[in-house]
Amino acid sequence: QTRHFESPYLVYHEKIKTSRVFIRDCSMVSVYPLVLFGGGQVHIQLLKGDFVISLDDGWIRFVAASHQVAELVKELRCELDQLLQDKIKNPSMDLCMCPRGSRIIGMIVKLVTTQ
Repeated sequence: QTRHFESPYLVYHEKIKTSRVFIRDCSMVSVYPLVLFGGGQVHIQLLKGDFVISLDDGWIRFVAASHQVAELVKELRCELDQLLQDKIKNPSMDLCMCPRGSRIIGMIVKLVTTQ
């Protein structure tokens, strides 16, 4: 059992209610993967001097290091969404061989592995 997580967010595969509620296959996830892969629109707000990135209705919110970082994360999410749309339209497209796809994937890997 873990009593402390570095991130306040957990993802799970299955939620079951028997005599109690049980969560199966649960993992901690940091904010950048949630913003990049979590669905919904990314919003940036200036709140009390901090640039806050949020999804849709604000259920995920975190402070970015700067306005530039917030804008870059939002732009990376837009690029990923467009790349996925391109892949859906053209399933045979190799994202790793496409220069744009390779750059976007590389940036995402670097972001989520070094944060």
